[in-house]
Amino acid sequence: MKGLCSTYPNPDLWFPEQVQGKPSRASQSKLASEVSLALSICNRCHAKAECLMEGMREENIEHGIWGGMLAGERILLAGIDTNQSIRRDAVVFAEGVRRWQELSLD
Repeated sequence: MKGLCSTYPNPDLWFPEQVQGKPSRASQSKLASEVSLALSICNRCHAKAECLMEGMREENIEHGIWGGMLAGERILLAGIDTNQSIRRDAVVFAEGVRRWQELSLD
């Protein structure tokens, strides 16, 4: 089953680059906006559950947006140790995006 992302003109939207170092407010906002767009498309998708199962696979869990969840959220859901920097960074990134979404709704 193909998801809505498979027909979207920019598939890179589901694999956001985490900004290293101290990003500017503008770059943070742009990235969070793009991630929010991908998440909103996921939330309307008929293949969301199957996609999330694919995203929980070992080779996918640390990368991208799958089934409406960011890598950091899937890492926490799976109970994976976050001592490795890539996993810790993914969790921090996911928390930042969700905080941005909450603030944008206010």
